[in-house]
Amino acid sequence: MKISSVTILILNIIMIFGCKPENGKYQVVQFTEQIKAPDEIYIRYLSAQIEQYPDEEDNYIKLANIYSSHNNPTKATSLLQRAENEMPNNINILIHLSELYLGEEDIDNLSKTLRTIRKIDPDNMDFLKLSAGYSLLLKDYTNAIFFANRAMLVNPYDDENMFLRGSAQLINKDSLNAIISFEEAYRLKSSFKNFSETFDVLLAVEEISKAKKYLDEFTSNNPDQELCYEWGAYFSEIGERDTSKSILMKCLHDRQDESRVNLELAKIYFRSDNVDSTLFYINHYLGSNPKGTEAHVLKAKALEKINFYTDAKKMYASALEIDSTSTLALRGLENLERKVAYLRLVKRKEEVQRQAETLKPLNSKVIN
Repeated sequence: MKISSVTILILNIIMIFGCKPENGKYQVVQFTEQIKAPDEIYIRYLSAQIEQYPDEEDNYIKLANIYSSHNNPTKATSLLQRAENEMPNNINILIHLSELYLGEEDIDNLSKTLRTIRKIDPDNMDFLKLSAGYSLLLKDYTNAIFFANRAMLVNPYDDENMFLRGSAQLINKDSLNAIISFEEAYRLKSSFKNFSETFDVLLAVEEISKAKKYLDEFTSNNPDQELCYEWGAYFSEIGERDTSKSILMKCLHDRQDESRVNLELAKIYFRSDNVDSTLFYINHYLGSNPKGTEAHVLKAKALEKINFYTDAKKMYASALEIDSTSTLALRGLENLERKVAYLRLVKRKEEVQRQAETLKPLNSKVIN
């Protein structure tokens, strides 16, 4: 009997990794973190398993996670959509699919999937978190805080619930309570995500010494963590721009995926009245973060400096399309419109003055 190459591959994997029999009809290989097999082998094996057992959720989820780790959310989403068709009421598939929709900011599909989950298990912790995240996408403070608080009632010791509440409070412009929530999230779990948000908000409200305390502590506890952006932002905030620029330039070389470096460099050059460099770095930032309200406002201000008022007005308008509550964008647009109106008035007065000079009667007593 001839054995196919796929069968040989599966047998080799089972021999290497072992296979723990389940009570049901499936045998699912448990890939441990200690064993590092090439992802190609995982993909081929899991794909074969899916073809053989199309209603086994675990294989879909594992394969989708591999695609996500390869920065291929489209392939991961397509795979889980296939799984959803096979198992339309499987809550684990729906939750993983919702996480992908949330990451891609696919509001329509996320809304649809969350409605399905709610019918199955409205008190599911992941559903509550995803619903809070969905509300944050919509800038809907009321529902964001509602779902974050419900999640906290289920588990008050989950740092992610605190983080979601802090994010909701930021949407409501309540930065003081947001700091409290982020600090509590960091206390529960001293992850980079919790530290980073706490640090950023503290800098934004100019609590510099407190931000420095967190930065020193996290640096000390995580000596291998790259924190060039955070140190660059700190030195920029205290006015040491040359030091900040040096750190951020190195950071841009070492961490090309850290897009915030471009925004921070743009801020430094803007403060130095270097509009060309400001626009260079802000355009790089917007290339990967097209919905960054702060970046739109900064670009508008830079365009104002070189009298590109029409383009600046468009940038303020696009910032307000992203976040209609942005006070920076509203104030900037109002000031620009007043400036343009004033300049038009001055120009009109000058034109009238020139016309008056032209029409002034000649002194008939003066003979040329």
